[in-house]
Amino acid sequence: MGIFYKEERFEAKQQEGSQSQLETEKTCMACLWSFLVSMTGGLILGFWEYQYHQTNSQLWMVPFSLIMLVTPVMVWFAVLVSDVCNSLSNNNDDHHVSMPSQTILPSLGDSVHDPEK
Repeated sequence: MGIFYKEERFEAKQQEGSQSQLETEKTCMACLWSFLVSMTGGLILGFWEYQYHQTNSQLWMVPFSLIMLVTPVMVWFAVLVSDVCNSLSNNNDDHHVSMPSQTILPSLGDSVHDPEK
């Protein structure tokens, strides 16, 4: 019986490791794609400045490239701040056990106007 238990634990560890590896691969791919989008925005902006800045033509390229350049940075910053805040709140929840506050909601009958009353 001990052998089966060890095999089950081993299989569980393998499955956990493969999920962790898959999660790491997804994160790396997201980082790579956001880096490529940001670099594309920077290259478009550089191309516009080199080619069209003197004549101020093709101005649509400027906001398009700035959006592509800055958006991935803002998204990663928001994800990082959210992750830090969630980890801090999880650490605080471990130390402080509090009961959820119960709010008293009015019944639905009180919120509807009854002309007969």
